[in-house]
Amino acid sequence: MSNDQLKMTNEGIIKLLDNLKGKANLLAPQKDEYGDLYLKKVTDASKVIIKHFKPLMPVVREVLFGQIEEMIKFKKTQGGAALESIDASEETIIFGLPTCDLEGILYNDVFFGQREFSDFYYNQAREKLTLISIGCTTPPNETCFCASMGHGPIAEDGFDLQLTNVGKETFFVNVGSKKGAKIAADNKTLFEPATEADLNAFNEVKNKASLLPVDKKINKARALDKMGREALDEKMIIEISDRCISCGACNYTCPTCTCFNVVDHAKDGDGTRKRVLDSCILGGYFRMAGGHNPKPKKDERTRNRYFCKFEWDKEKFGDSGCLGCGRCLDACPVKIDIKEVIGSLS
Repeated sequence: MSNDQLKMTNEGIIKLLDNLKGKANLLAPQKDEYGDLYLKKVTDASKVIIKHFKPLMPVVREVLFGQIEEMIKFKKTQGGAALESIDASEETIIFGLPTCDLEGILYNDVFFGQREFSDFYYNQAREKLTLISIGCTTPPNETCFCASMGHGPIAEDGFDLQLTNVGKETFFVNVGSKKGAKIAADNKTLFEPATEADLNAFNEVKNKASLLPVDKKINKARALDKMGREALDEKMIIEISDRCISCGACNYTCPTCTCFNVVDHAKDGDGTRKRVLDSCILGGYFRMAGGHNPKPKKDERTRNRYFCKFEWDKEKFGDSGCLGCGRCLDACPVKIDIKEVIGSLS
Protein backbone atom coordinates (compact mmCIF):
# COMPACT_ATOMS: atom_id res chain seq x y z
CA MET A 1 0.00 0.00 0.00
CA SER A 2 1.29 3.46 -0.88
CA ASN A 3 2.84 5.57 1.87
CA ASP A 4 1.49 8.80 0.36
CA GLN A 5 -1.83 9.22 2.17
CA LEU A 6 -4.24 12.10 1.78
CA LYS A 7 -7.96 12.73 2.16
CA MET A 8 -10.62 14.68 0.31
CA THR A 9 -14.35 15.37 0.38
CA ASN A 10 -17.17 14.63 -2.06
CA GLU A 11 -17.16 18.27 -3.05
CA GLY A 12 -13.41 18.16 -3.63
CA ILE A 13 -13.77 15.12 -5.88
CA ILE A 14 -16.34 16.89 -8.07
CA LYS A 15 -13.98 19.87 -8.41
CA LEU A 16 -11.09 17.53 -9.22
CA LEU A 17 -13.11 15.83 -11.97
CA ASP A 18 -14.09 19.22 -13.36
CA ASN A 19 -10.39 20.11 -13.57
CA LEU A 20 -9.40 16.78 -15.15
CA LYS A 21 -12.07 16.62 -17.86
CA GLY A 22 -10.36 19.37 -19.82
CA LYS A 23 -6.96 17.66 -19.72
CA ALA A 24 -7.83 14.17 -21.00
CA ASN A 25 -10.64 11.88 -22.06
CA LEU A 26 -12.22 11.40 -18.62
CA LEU A 27 -14.48 8.37 -18.11
CA ALA A 28 -16.49 7.95 -14.91
CA PRO A 29 -19.67 6.26 -13.58
CA GLN A 30 -22.82 8.08 -14.72
CA LYS A 31 -26.48 7.14 -15.04
CA ASP A 32 -28.13 6.70 -18.41
CA GLU A 33 -31.71 7.69 -19.22
CA TYR A 34 -32.97 4.49 -17.54
CA GLY A 35 -31.07 5.07 -14.31
CA ASP A 36 -28.44 2.39 -14.96
CA LEU A 37 -24.78 3.11 -14.17
CA TYR A 38 -22.25 3.08 -16.99
CA LEU A 39 -18.71 4.28 -17.51
CA LYS A 40 -19.20 7.34 -19.73
CA LYS A 41 -17.24 10.36 -20.94
CA VAL A 42 -17.55 13.22 -18.45
CA THR A 43 -18.95 16.50 -19.75
CA ASP A 44 -20.60 17.57 -16.49
CA ALA A 45 -18.67 16.55 -13.36
CA SER A 46 -21.73 17.04 -11.14
CA LYS A 47 -23.39 14.04 -12.84
CA VAL A 48 -20.63 11.62 -11.83
CA ILE A 49 -21.73 9.04 -9.25
CA ILE A 50 -19.04 8.90 -6.56
CA LYS A 51 -19.38 5.34 -5.31
CA HIS A 52 -17.88 1.95 -5.99
CA PHE A 53 -19.62 0.09 -8.77
CA LYS A 54 -18.95 -2.80 -11.15
CA PRO A 55 -19.71 -2.13 -14.83
CA LEU A 56 -20.89 -5.18 -16.78
CA MET A 57 -18.06 -4.85 -19.30
CA PRO A 58 -14.60 -4.74 -17.70
CA VAL A 59 -12.72 -1.45 -18.04
CA VAL A 60 -9.90 -3.13 -19.99
CA ARG A 61 -12.43 -3.66 -22.81
CA GLU A 62 -13.31 0.04 -22.83
CA VAL A 63 -9.85 1.47 -23.37
CA LEU A 64 -7.12 -1.14 -23.90
CA PHE A 65 -8.33 -4.37 -25.51
CA GLY A 66 -11.72 -3.89 -27.09
CA GLN A 67 -14.14 -6.05 -29.04
CA ILE A 68 -12.80 -4.87 -32.41
CA GLU A 69 -9.59 -2.87 -32.90
CA GLU A 70 -8.17 -1.55 -36.15
CA MET A 71 -4.44 -2.23 -36.32
CA ILE A 72 -3.14 -1.56 -39.83
CA LYS A 73 -4.38 0.06 -43.02
CA PHE A 74 -2.91 -1.32 -46.23
CA LYS A 75 -3.07 -0.01 -49.76
CA LYS A 76 -2.03 -1.69 -52.97
CA THR A 77 0.79 0.12 -54.76
CA GLN A 78 2.58 -0.45 -58.03
CA GLY A 79 5.52 -2.09 -56.31
CA GLY A 80 3.63 -3.97 -53.59
CA ALA A 81 1.75 -2.52 -50.62
CA ALA A 82 1.87 0.55 -48.38
CA LEU A 83 1.21 -0.07 -44.68
CA GLU A 84 0.03 2.43 -42.09
CA SER A 85 -0.08 1.52 -38.40
CA ILE A 86 -3.15 2.90 -36.64
CA ASP A 87 -2.83 4.64 -33.27
CA ALA A 88 -6.32 5.41 -32.00
CA SER A 89 -5.26 5.83 -28.37
CA GLU A 90 -5.53 9.11 -26.48
CA GLU A 91 -4.75 10.44 -23.02
CA THR A 92 -7.45 8.86 -20.85
CA ILE A 93 -8.33 9.00 -17.16
CA ILE A 94 -10.60 6.34 -15.67
CA PHE A 95 -12.31 7.42 -12.45
CA GLY A 96 -14.16 5.01 -10.21
CA LEU A 97 -12.94 1.64 -11.47
CA PRO A 98 -13.32 -1.18 -8.91
CA THR A 99 -10.42 -3.30 -7.70
CA CYS A 100 -11.39 -6.24 -9.94
CA ASP A 101 -11.00 -3.99 -12.99
CA LEU A 102 -7.71 -2.65 -11.69
CA GLU A 103 -6.44 -6.21 -11.17
CA GLY A 104 -7.70 -7.13 -14.64
CA ILE A 105 -5.66 -4.34 -16.20
CA LEU A 106 -2.56 -5.42 -14.25
CA TYR A 107 -3.06 -8.98 -15.57
CA ASN A 108 -3.29 -7.67 -19.15
CA ASP A 109 -0.19 -5.53 -18.54
CA VAL A 110 1.78 -8.73 -17.96
CA PHE A 111 0.14 -10.65 -20.82
CA PHE A 112 0.62 -7.93 -23.45
CA GLY A 113 3.78 -6.23 -22.28
CA GLN A 114 5.94 -8.15 -19.82
CA ARG A 115 6.51 -11.55 -21.43
CA GLU A 116 8.50 -12.73 -24.45
CA PHE A 117 6.67 -10.25 -26.67
CA SER A 118 5.35 -6.72 -26.27
CA ASP A 119 2.08 -5.68 -27.92
CA PHE A 120 2.48 -2.26 -29.53
CA TYR A 121 -1.24 -1.42 -29.64
CA TYR A 122 -1.97 -2.34 -26.04
CA ASN A 123 1.11 -0.65 -24.62
CA GLN A 124 0.73 2.64 -26.46
CA ALA A 125 -2.79 2.95 -25.01
CA ARG A 126 -1.63 1.84 -21.55
CA GLU A 127 1.05 4.52 -21.39
CA LYS A 128 -1.65 7.15 -21.89
CA LEU A 129 -3.95 5.74 -19.21
CA THR A 130 -4.38 7.05 -15.66
CA LEU A 131 -6.31 4.94 -13.13
CA ILE A 132 -8.25 6.43 -10.21
CA SER A 133 -9.88 3.51 -8.43
CA ILE A 134 -12.49 3.43 -5.68
CA GLY A 135 -12.11 0.74 -3.04
CA CYS A 136 -15.19 -1.43 -2.58
CA THR A 137 -16.40 -1.09 1.02
CA THR A 138 -19.33 -3.41 0.28
CA PRO A 139 -19.82 -5.85 -2.63
CA PRO A 140 -21.21 -4.00 -5.69
CA ASN A 141 -23.57 -6.94 -6.23
CA GLU A 142 -24.30 -10.45 -4.98
CA THR A 143 -22.04 -12.22 -7.51
CA CYS A 144 -18.80 -10.61 -6.27
CA PHE A 145 -16.30 -12.90 -4.54
CA CYS A 146 -12.97 -11.09 -5.05
CA ALA A 147 -11.89 -11.47 -1.42
CA SER A 148 -12.25 -15.25 -1.75
CA MET A 149 -9.76 -15.14 -4.63
CA GLY A 150 -7.35 -12.72 -2.92
CA HIS A 151 -7.99 -9.80 -5.27
CA GLY A 152 -9.72 -7.14 -3.23
CA PRO A 153 -11.98 -5.55 -2.35
CA ILE A 154 -9.53 -2.69 -1.65
CA ALA A 155 -6.33 -2.68 -3.71
CA GLU A 156 -2.80 -2.71 -2.36
CA ASP A 157 -1.12 -1.26 -5.46
CA GLY A 158 -1.41 -0.79 -9.22
CA PHE A 159 -3.52 2.36 -9.07
CA ASP A 160 -2.40 5.93 -9.67
CA LEU A 161 -4.84 7.15 -7.02
CA GLN A 162 -7.20 5.09 -4.87
CA LEU A 163 -10.15 6.62 -3.04
CA THR A 164 -11.92 4.81 -0.20
CA ASN A 165 -15.05 6.12 1.51
CA VAL A 166 -14.41 6.24 5.27
CA GLY A 167 -17.68 8.00 6.15
CA LYS A 168 -19.06 11.52 6.55
CA GLU A 169 -18.45 12.24 2.84
CA THR A 170 -14.71 11.81 3.39
CA PHE A 171 -12.48 9.71 1.15
CA PHE A 172 -9.09 8.37 2.19
CA VAL A 173 -6.67 8.77 -0.74
CA ASN A 174 -3.72 6.48 -1.47
CA VAL A 175 -1.19 7.85 -3.98
CA GLY A 176 0.27 4.95 -5.93
CA SER A 177 2.41 6.47 -8.70
CA LYS A 178 4.09 9.55 -10.12
CA LYS A 179 0.98 10.17 -12.22
CA GLY A 180 -1.16 10.14 -9.08
CA ALA A 181 1.27 12.35 -7.20
CA LYS A 182 1.19 14.90 -10.04
CA ILE A 183 -2.61 15.01 -10.00
CA ALA A 184 -2.54 15.61 -6.24
CA ALA A 185 0.17 18.28 -6.56
CA ASP A 186 -1.60 20.07 -9.43
CA ASN A 187 -4.83 20.15 -7.40
CA LYS A 188 -3.36 20.50 -3.92
CA THR A 189 -6.11 22.79 -2.61
CA LEU A 190 -8.58 19.90 -3.00
CA PHE A 191 -6.55 17.46 -0.87
CA GLU A 192 -5.60 17.45 2.81
CA PRO A 193 -2.94 15.40 4.60
CA ALA A 194 -4.45 12.33 6.25
CA THR A 195 -4.24 12.22 10.05
CA GLU A 196 -3.62 9.18 12.23
CA ALA A 197 -7.38 9.10 12.91
CA ASP A 198 -8.03 9.02 9.15
CA LEU A 199 -5.57 6.16 8.72
CA ASN A 200 -7.24 4.22 11.54
CA ALA A 201 -10.65 4.80 9.93
CA PHE A 202 -9.31 3.55 6.59
CA ASN A 203 -7.81 0.41 8.11
CA GLU A 204 -11.07 -0.33 9.92
CA VAL A 205 -13.08 0.04 6.70
CA LYS A 206 -10.56 -2.06 4.78
CA ASN A 207 -10.61 -4.88 7.34
CA LYS A 208 -14.42 -4.97 7.42
CA ALA A 209 -14.63 -4.91 3.62
CA SER A 210 -12.26 -7.86 3.26
CA LEU A 211 -14.63 -10.06 5.29
CA LEU A 212 -17.94 -9.21 3.63
CA PRO A 213 -17.74 -10.98 0.23
CA VAL A 214 -15.89 -14.14 1.32
CA ASP A 215 -17.54 -17.35 0.09
CA LYS A 216 -16.74 -19.96 2.72
CA LYS A 217 -17.16 -22.80 0.18
CA ILE A 218 -14.09 -21.54 -1.70
CA ASN A 219 -10.56 -22.43 -0.68
CA LYS A 220 -8.44 -20.98 -3.48
CA ALA A 221 -5.11 -22.56 -2.48
CA ARG A 222 -6.67 -26.01 -2.16
CA ALA A 223 -8.56 -25.62 -5.46
CA LEU A 224 -5.45 -24.60 -7.41
CA ASP A 225 -3.41 -27.41 -5.88
CA LYS A 226 -6.09 -29.99 -6.72
CA MET A 227 -6.44 -28.66 -10.28
CA GLY A 228 -2.73 -29.25 -10.79
CA ARG A 229 -2.93 -32.86 -9.59
CA GLU A 230 -6.30 -34.11 -10.77
CA ALA A 231 -8.63 -33.80 -13.73
CA LEU A 232 -11.83 -31.84 -13.40
CA ASP A 233 -14.84 -33.87 -12.35
CA GLU A 234 -16.21 -35.27 -15.61
CA LYS A 235 -19.82 -35.36 -14.43
CA MET A 236 -19.70 -31.68 -13.43
CA ILE A 237 -18.16 -30.67 -16.79
CA ILE A 238 -20.87 -32.57 -18.70
CA GLU A 239 -23.60 -30.92 -16.61
CA ILE A 240 -22.15 -27.45 -17.23
CA SER A 241 -21.63 -28.01 -20.95
CA ASP A 242 -25.18 -29.36 -21.33
CA ARG A 243 -26.51 -26.07 -19.93
CA CYS A 244 -24.06 -23.86 -21.87
CA ILE A 245 -25.44 -22.29 -25.07
CA SER A 246 -21.95 -21.24 -26.31
CA CYS A 247 -22.79 -17.54 -26.47
CA GLY A 248 -19.31 -16.46 -25.30
CA ALA A 249 -20.61 -13.95 -22.73
CA CYS A 250 -18.39 -15.43 -20.00
CA ASN A 251 -15.27 -14.76 -22.10
CA TYR A 252 -16.26 -11.34 -23.40
CA THR A 253 -17.03 -9.99 -19.92
CA CYS A 254 -13.99 -11.55 -18.22
CA PRO A 255 -11.18 -9.03 -17.56
CA THR A 256 -8.50 -11.72 -17.94
CA CYS A 257 -9.67 -13.43 -21.15
CA THR A 258 -7.11 -12.43 -23.78
CA CYS A 259 -7.88 -14.61 -26.81
CA PHE A 260 -8.27 -12.81 -30.12
CA ASN A 261 -8.34 -13.41 -33.86
CA VAL A 262 -6.82 -11.23 -36.58
CA VAL A 263 -8.81 -10.64 -39.76
CA ASP A 264 -8.24 -8.64 -42.95
CA HIS A 265 -11.07 -6.70 -44.58
CA ALA A 266 -10.00 -5.86 -48.14
CA LYS A 267 -11.41 -4.78 -51.47
CA ASP A 268 -9.36 -4.37 -54.64
CA GLY A 269 -6.15 -4.65 -52.64
CA ASP A 270 -6.96 -1.91 -50.10
CA GLY A 271 -8.19 -2.64 -46.62
CA THR A 272 -7.76 -2.88 -42.88
CA ARG A 273 -6.35 -5.48 -40.53
CA LYS A 274 -8.37 -5.81 -37.34
CA ARG A 275 -7.96 -7.56 -34.02
CA VAL A 276 -11.22 -9.18 -32.90
CA LEU A 277 -11.92 -10.54 -29.43
CA ASP A 278 -12.47 -14.30 -29.56
CA SER A 279 -13.94 -16.88 -27.19
CA CYS A 280 -12.64 -20.38 -26.43
CA ILE A 281 -16.18 -21.54 -25.71
CA LEU A 282 -17.32 -20.96 -29.31
CA GLY A 283 -17.52 -23.95 -31.66
CA GLY A 284 -15.15 -22.52 -34.27
CA TYR A 285 -12.46 -21.26 -31.89
CA PHE A 286 -10.13 -24.26 -32.26
CA ARG A 287 -10.81 -24.86 -35.97
CA MET A 288 -7.61 -25.02 -38.04
CA ALA A 289 -6.72 -24.71 -41.70
CA GLY A 290 -8.33 -27.50 -43.67
CA GLY A 291 -11.30 -27.57 -41.32
CA HIS A 292 -9.82 -29.79 -38.60
CA ASN A 293 -11.15 -29.01 -35.11
CA PRO A 294 -9.30 -30.67 -32.19
CA LYS A 295 -12.05 -29.70 -29.72
CA PRO A 296 -15.35 -30.12 -31.57
CA LYS A 297 -17.37 -31.03 -28.47
CA LYS A 298 -18.77 -28.49 -26.06
CA ASP A 299 -17.63 -30.40 -22.97
CA GLU A 300 -14.03 -30.35 -24.30
CA ARG A 301 -14.18 -26.57 -24.71
CA THR A 302 -15.77 -26.17 -21.26
CA ARG A 303 -12.96 -28.19 -19.67
CA ASN A 304 -10.40 -26.14 -21.57
CA ARG A 305 -11.86 -22.85 -20.26
CA TYR A 306 -11.53 -23.88 -16.61
CA PHE A 307 -8.08 -25.37 -17.07
CA CYS A 308 -6.99 -22.10 -18.67
CA LYS A 309 -8.28 -20.06 -15.73
CA PHE A 310 -7.04 -22.23 -12.88
CA GLU A 311 -4.08 -24.27 -14.13
CA TRP A 312 -2.44 -22.71 -17.18
CA ASP A 313 -2.68 -19.15 -15.86
CA LYS A 314 -1.14 -20.33 -12.60
CA GLU A 315 1.74 -21.93 -14.53
CA LYS A 316 2.33 -18.84 -16.70
CA PHE A 317 1.68 -16.02 -14.20
CA GLY A 318 1.84 -17.63 -10.78
CA ASP A 319 -1.83 -17.16 -9.97
CA SER A 320 -5.33 -18.08 -11.07
CA GLY A 321 -6.88 -16.09 -13.92
CA CYS A 322 -10.12 -15.72 -11.96
CA LEU A 323 -10.31 -12.44 -10.01
CA GLY A 324 -13.66 -13.15 -8.39
CA CYS A 325 -15.47 -10.31 -10.16
CA GLY A 326 -18.51 -12.50 -10.91
CA ARG A 327 -19.11 -10.98 -14.34
CA CYS A 328 -19.34 -14.37 -16.04
CA LEU A 329 -22.30 -15.19 -13.79
CA ASP A 330 -23.82 -11.73 -14.31
CA ALA A 331 -23.69 -12.19 -18.08
CA CYS A 332 -24.53 -15.90 -18.39
CA PRO A 333 -28.11 -16.40 -19.64
CA VAL A 334 -28.30 -19.86 -18.02
CA LYS A 335 -26.50 -18.79 -14.81
CA ILE A 336 -23.51 -21.12 -14.85
CA ASP A 337 -21.65 -20.24 -11.64
CA ILE A 338 -17.86 -20.41 -11.67
CA LYS A 339 -17.93 -20.49 -7.86
CA GLU A 340 -19.46 -23.97 -8.07
CA VAL A 341 -16.43 -25.17 -10.04
CA ILE A 342 -13.98 -23.64 -7.57
CA GLY A 343 -16.03 -24.94 -4.64
CA SER A 344 -15.99 -28.49 -6.03
CA LEU A 345 -12.19 -28.34 -6.14
CA SER A 346 -12.00 -26.88 -2.63
